[in-house]
Amino acid sequence: MDTAISTFITSAVVAALVSGLVTLRNSERKIQIENITQERAKWREKIRSHALLVHKAAYSNDATALSELHLTFSHLLNPFDPEDTAILDAIRRLSGIQNPELRLPEFTKRIAYLLKHDWERAKYEAKPWFFKCKKPMRVPFA
Repeated sequence: MDTAISTFITSAVVAALVSGLVTLRNSERKIQIENITQERAKWREKIRSHALLVHKAAYSNDATALSELHLTFSHLLNPFDPEDTAILDAIRRLSGIQNPELRLPEFTKRIAYLLKHDWERAKYEAKPWFFKCKKPMRVPFA
């Protein structure tokens, strides 16, 4: 009988420890997902608003504003990603051209692909591990 009680107490302690660790992991993951998701939403909004400013600066042929926006985008984008550096190149090519309609569609599509990829990545990371099938890949601009 004494062995049954000690086995029961040991089982209860182990179950409590496992339960505590699972609860701790879940709460840490929830906090991490909430914070990252909120920051990514802010980042996407910055990208959208600055893309609009690039559009306006290209149509007004404002080289100074385009240069400043290039700097801003260089701080918001990944300098090691070829698609992100291509966005910076697209902004650079907008400066000094007479007809921005020729270059703006490329910039617009690259920004759209970037935002779509980030949105899909945020949704993927917010899913529980057992629902994660295929990691989203960024569609290259062609």
